[in-house]
This record gives sequence, structure tokens and C-alpha cells, in this order.
Amino acid sequence: MMRSKMGKNLVCEADARLFARQAVVLLVALGLGLAVAPPALWSDVIYLKNGNKIVADSTHEDGKQVIYEAAQGEFTIPVDLVDHIDKSAQTAPSPAESAATPRIPRRDLPLPEAPQAAPGSEAGSLVVRQNQINEGYLRELDRALEDKPTAENRRLLAQAYQEAASFLTRQGDPEGAIEKCQHALKLVDNDPALTTTLGYLLVKEDRPWQAIELLLPAQDRDPKNRDIPLLLGSAYYAMNDLDQAIREWNQARAIQENPSVREAVEKAQRESDWSGGYQELRSQHFLLRYDEVEAKALGNEVVSKLEDIFQELEQDLDIYPREAITVLLYPNQAFRDITRSPNWAGAVNDGKLRIPVSGLQSVTPELASVLKHELTHSFIRQETLGRCPQWFNEGLAQLEEGRKTEPFGAELARFMAAGETPPYSTLEGSFMNLPDLQAKQAYAKSLAALEYLRETYGMAEIRQMLKLMASRPAFSSILQEELQLTYPRFEAEVNGYVLKRYGNS
Repeated sequence: MMRSKMGKNLVCEADARLFARQAVVLLVALGLGLAVAPPALWSDVIYLKNGNKIVADSTHEDGKQVIYEAAQGEFTIPVDLVDHIDKSAQTAPSPAESAATPRIPRRDLPLPEAPQAAPGSEAGSLVVRQNQINEGYLRELDRALEDKPTAENRRLLAQAYQEAASFLTRQGDPEGAIEKCQHALKLVDNDPALTTTLGYLLVKEDRPWQAIELLLPAQDRDPKNRDIPLLLGSAYYAMNDLDQAIREWNQARAIQENPSVREAVEKAQRESDWSGGYQELRSQHFLLRYDEVEAKALGNEVVSKLEDIFQELEQDLDIYPREAITVLLYPNQAFRDITRSPNWAGAVNDGKLRIPVSGLQSVTPELASVLKHELTHSFIRQETLGRCPQWFNEGLAQLEEGRKTEPFGAELARFMAAGETPPYSTLEGSFMNLPDLQAKQAYAKSLAALEYLRETYGMAEIRQMLKLMASRPAFSSILQEELQLTYPRFEAEVNGYVLKRYGNS
């Protein structure tokens, strides 16, 4: 999210049912400007109407669906969801690319509580040993069910694999958790708990096609399960199918009311009401939606600027996003109505870039800064699977747009010297609900911390820390491993950096 100033200078912080079969696909970004370019590949690129892309080895149609081949096998998608197909498009893998990268978790969507195995169960006491999965025990359960497919053996196997999935999720390995659930469901198909667990993980890891395909039959089998329409609503929302998302969420509410789901419905309804008059532009990496009256003159210029920024961030951060990024240009009032963001927020990135542009006829330097700031968040979200501490995220976004601590350094130094700023360890979550003054301090401290890291350790270390976040749930472990610093020591180091530079100003 973007903040306009501290005083003036602080920057602050986003068809009916689908029976598509979809796996994780490699959406390849062009690695431009590299000293050694990777070899080009020729692929078919399927452009979907919701803005997403699928890179396939080959494609063909049978009138009702598109059939495509990818590394994981053959898959289909309804033809009415496809905008067009670019046959034999030239793509290039990012450096060191060897496998599909997990998608970015959807932390902004309403989800049920993370499923857990029953505590104190026979399976739970045997599945995890010495902080790792007891694979031998799982294989024993597989063989036992194969030899004697009794209800008890089914129960033990399902329970054990759910415990394994829960453990792997807590360890920051959702892909491993997904694999455990998928394997178990081949042996105990239609198990309700495993199905819900897998659906949760697929939505959380932003695989909406797979989640919908899994959960629709489960909904028919268990129509009173509130978690299923809740998950389906979030999956449809991730697919930009607002109407179906609203229907599913309302079905979940009819089973059991939930404030977070009600808020999601209200937000999706506001977005749907506004979207009736929008226009769309597509480019290699973006789907731009804008108000025809307010932002007509801006559309092409914004897309061009975004593509330029995309290349800059690829080279600076060594991150190569593979999904089309949705950007929404709003009239100012529509931005406030839809996002319900605090008054200090100048833009929002909740998976989509939401930017107010009333009165603008061209891309001003200020708008270009906002675009780069918000797009940096999307790059970070891709690389870290959404696990970047907010202070690190906001600090790097400000750094990338060219902000400096110097204009407000003296003010920040006074706050720090007086011990009136929140510690970094408390700034890992969203800043959205912070009061104005605390928000100013949080963003100032965020930028100062990233300036300190860049000047002390270099951008290479910042990039390395980003790469580690995807597999390290606790950022404190990254500080210890990479910099040999605890959080309190890191706090002291940054305070010293700010006070030395700006304390006498």
C-alpha cells in the first residue's frame, strides 16, 4: 500500500460453475537484459478472459474445450473461458528455472481455520518423529489399506495423512502438504476431512482451478458443509468471477453467518457494481481494468509504464513473476468505497493493484512512483509466497520507487531516541489498521531498515533474504542465519544507523 507523506514525505501501503481441470503450470517470464540469456522455448500461450495465462507445450480444441499438454500431463479448460491462444509463442525460462513455482498464497481471502488432525489420535502420535514425517509409518498404512480395505484402516490412513499435511503446513511446506493430501485421496477418495484440507491448501496457495474441480463434487456430497462454499467463493474470487464468488459466499453464510465472509461479499459486490463500466487492456504481464470515463486517456500509457517497471524490477530483484497481474484504475471515490482503506492510503495491493487516478490525464512522476511501489509488492508476494514481514515489504517497495530516509530522517531519529516507535518484531503484520501517527512511524522505520540493509550488506543479501522467506515461517531465523542478528540486535543496529546519520540534524 502507498502512503503519500510523513509531513509530506512518507510513503505507505491489496461463468457459472467452472469444471476446468488445471494443474500448476509454468508461466514463463522473459529474462531480458541478462548477460547470458537462457535458450528460447516455443510454446502455445492460452490467454484466459480473467487475465491469467497458461503456457502449454501444445493445444487443440474440440469445440467445447481447449485441450493442452504441459509438463504435468494433459488438461482441459472450457473454451468459453479462453480469450485467445497465441500459437508457437516464443518464451524464455528465468535463470535456474527447472520446475513449476508454487503460486502466491491468498492471504486476503476469507478461509476457514487451517484444518488440523484430531489431537491425541493414534495417527497423530506416530506420524511426526523428531520433527520430521515418519514416512515408514505412512507406507505401512498404505500397505495395510491395500491388504485390508476396512473402514478402520481408511480412517487411520486419512487421519495420518491429514496430520502430516498439518505438520508440513506449519513447517512452511504447503506444496508437500498438498502432495500428501493428493496421495491419500487416491487411496481414500471422497474423504470429507482430507478433501476440505486439500481444498483449503489449494485456495491458500492460489490454485483456484484445482480447488474448484475438487470442491464442486464435494459440495454435492455434503451440502451442509459451510467450509466448502466458503472455499469455493474464495477460489472463484481469485479467478475474477465475482458473481459466482458472491453466490458461494452467501451460501456459506446461509449455513453459518461469519463477519469476515459478510465483509468479503460486500467488497465483491462493490467491485462488481463498479466493474460494469470498465474497459480492459492486456499486455504481456498485465490485465488493466479502468473506468471508461475517468481513465480512458491513461490506459495505454499506464500499461506501457508498467511493462517498463516490470523489466526494471526483474533485473533489480532477480524475481520473475509468471502470472498476469491485475491492475484496477479507479475514480477516487470508487477506490475508497471498494477498498475501505484508511484515509492515508494512496493505493492498495491485495493481490490486485488498486489505484485511484481521478483527474489524471497522463502518467505523472507521482503516479509512476505509485505504480513501481505497488508492483514491487507483487514481485515480493511472488517470491516469498506472501510470507514477507510487512516492514520489509514496505521498506523495499519504498526503496525501489526511489524514496530516501533523508527528508524525514531528523524527525525519525527523535522518535527513535525517545523510544516512541514500534519495534520491528511487532510490524510483521498489515499496517492497514494502524493509527495515522503509528503508520507514519512504521513506514519511516521500514524504509530506514531497508536502507541500512542495502548499505551494510548490499542488494544481493536483500535478494537472498527474500528467497529464504518462502521456506522460513519465522523471519527471526533468517536474521539469525544470514546476519547473525536477533530481532532486538537488529533493532539496535538500525537505530544506531538512523541516529548516526540524522540525530544531530
